[in-house]
Amino acid sequence: MSLVAEGAADVRGGFAAWRMWWMLAKNDVTRRYRRSRVGQLWLTLSMGVMIFGMGGVYASLFGTSMADYLPHLGTSLVLWGLISSVITESCTSFTENENIIRQIALPRFTYTLRTISRNIFVLGHNLIILPILYTLTGSPVNLHILLFIPGLLLVLFNLAWVGYLLAILSARFRDIPQIVSSIVQIAFFVSPVVFKPSQLRLDHPVLILNPFASMLDVMREPLLGNLPSPVSYLILAILLVCGWLATLAFAGKYSHRVVYWL
Repeated sequence: MSLVAEGAADVRGGFAAWRMWWMLAKNDVTRRYRRSRVGQLWLTLSMGVMIFGMGGVYASLFGTSMADYLPHLGTSLVLWGLISSVITESCTSFTENENIIRQIALPRFTYTLRTISRNIFVLGHNLIILPILYTLTGSPVNLHILLFIPGLLLVLFNLAWVGYLLAILSARFRDIPQIVSSIVQIAFFVSPVVFKPSQLRLDHPVLILNPFASMLDVMREPLLGNLPSPVSYLILAILLVCGWLATLAFAGKYSHRVVYWL
């Protein structure tokens, strides 16, 4: 069996164990706010405070109105939360599940799916803010919003191979999580989260060479009533194919060694 086939078998096994990672992901979110009076609503409240707090400051810095700027900032922050959290938390997908890995023979990809599912729950809580925000600012919503689902799936499948690769590397090299966290922090400032893509030219390297910009574009623009750039879809499609092929080969060779690195 080739290395890619071995890696693919582990990924298929991870999806087959959906009851396990779905249960663990729900438990992660519930446990985080156990005995809190507000509970999981804290996720929504904290994100709402961040959006309106940052919106007031940056709208004045950019010399634009709150009604024009808040929909962009709010949508970007909610979606960036998904992207950044999946990447940074994937680094500890194996180390935080060390006890389970040592006792139960589950596909390694199961733990990456647990991390992704946990952050999908958080995204669901934060998305509640957006209809309220759009209503307050009078932001238009049209049928382009239907493109949000395929855009989200395209991003999640890309994050899946990134997370799986980082989980294996982080189990072997414990400095990887700190390096990744620093890179994600820098990426926040060079990605169109706080600023709008329209403030840059279409062929600017920040938009073309930065995969985070493409991920935000295919998810954010449909929610704002716009069509995403075809270039963003092309970039993510290329990353999806190349990334998964490389990750499956890497996982096929090294994923079975994870238990010895923990």
